[in-house]
Amino acid sequence: MLSRSGFVGSLYVVVPHEEVATYVTALNGAPVHCILIGAQKGLVHQRKHARSLFPGLTEMVFVDDDVTAIKMKLAGQYSRVGNIHAIVDYCFEWLSATNSVLWGVYPIANGLFMKERLAVGNCYVVGAFYGIINDNRLKEPEVDECEDLVRQLSEQAAGRPPLRFDCFGIETRYFKNAGGMQQDRKKEVRESVVATLVDNYSSIVKLKRRKEGQADVAFLQRPEYRVLMAAQTLSTVPPTGPASPSSEPEPHVPSDPPPH
Repeated sequence: MLSRSGFVGSLYVVVPHEEVATYVTALNGAPVHCILIGAQKGLVHQRKHARSLFPGLTEMVFVDDDVTAIKMKLAGQYSRVGNIHAIVDYCFEWLSATNSVLWGVYPIANGLFMKERLAVGNCYVVGAFYGIINDNRLKEPEVDECEDLVRQLSEQAAGRPPLRFDCFGIETRYFKNAGGMQQDRKKEVRESVVATLVDNYSSIVKLKRRKEGQADVAFLQRPEYRVLMAAQTLSTVPPTGPASPSSEPEPHVPSDPPPH
């Protein structure tokens, strides 16, 4: 997915220690240079470990391996992102003009719902694709369930509302793949986490139920919307060509063994 979006450079792939061998095989011949890192099992543990690899205030982007495409709706055109570096730079440039340290994208790629605008606060920032400033003030959740909501609500309550770029969206295969968080999810865990969020952030969200009865939150207020200056120029940025797979080194596997 990243190579088709024009990614050039090294990609840090953080996976559970138990899955390193599987990923060595899966990443062999990948079109981008992958630096494979083993970490304690669990999404939150892996995100924390990834952040520990980089100095404070580093600009970081997290992308789940369930993301299959990144789309954009700019200048009235809906298309696949061809230069992800230009998109990410644009998002961080906006972020640097605020006191926020977290940005995200529209949770689904759908040209009918995506808008050429920026939403500030009171909007869902999906954990499958987002960027941060590696700031110590940005605290990671303690549990995997609803970790994206926990992170963003904590930030908004601290006076640093996340930014969401509604002109960019992601295609995923969340519920098609076996394993991962879909395998580990339990209804009672989600119920507990959502109830805690509603209690802790009652001035921001309220409890709602999805059609199937699953607990979720709804924002009490609408986001602050802003016009995305110069965003349309991104639609004319030429795509970057993916690196040749044959020119990339093999994935790097750290020597440290998994904890017992």
